[in-house]
Amino acid sequence: MTTTRALIAKVNKIFEENKMEEFIEFLSDEIIWEMYSSSTGHTTLRGKDEIKNMDAGEDMPERMYFKFGTIIIDGEMASVECTTTGERPNGSPYQGSSCDIYHFSNDKIILMTSYVIDNV
Repeated sequence: MTTTRALIAKVNKIFEENKMEEFIEFLSDEIIWEMYSSSTGHTTLRGKDEIKNMDAGEDMPERMYFKFGTIIIDGEMASVECTTTGERPNGSPYQGSSCDIYHFSNDKIILMTSYVIDNV
C-alpha cells in the first residue's frame, strides 16, 4: 500500500504534465467527484466514464498549468491547494484558485471534492 503523501505527489505530477488519461488510473471504479465552481456552480460526476467524458467548457483552456501550495495529509485523506493558469481558446488569459480534497482507499481515489474560484 502506497502512502497518501506518495499518491498525492503522483497525482500532482500527472496534473502538472497534463496527462489526464493517467489520472483515470488513480480512480476507483465507484469514484464520486463533487465540484463547486464560481463560474459553473455545482457538478457531481460518478464513475470513471463520467470523468473521462467530462467537458471542461468551451471557454476553458485546453492546457492548464498548475502551481501547488499547501498540502495537508491526514490518514487516507489529503487536501491540496493550487493555482492554475492557461490561455482560453479566444486567446485571453485564464487564472484560477482551487482546493481539492481527496479520499483514498486501497491506493485509489474514492471521493474527490473540488472548490474552484475562476479569477479571470
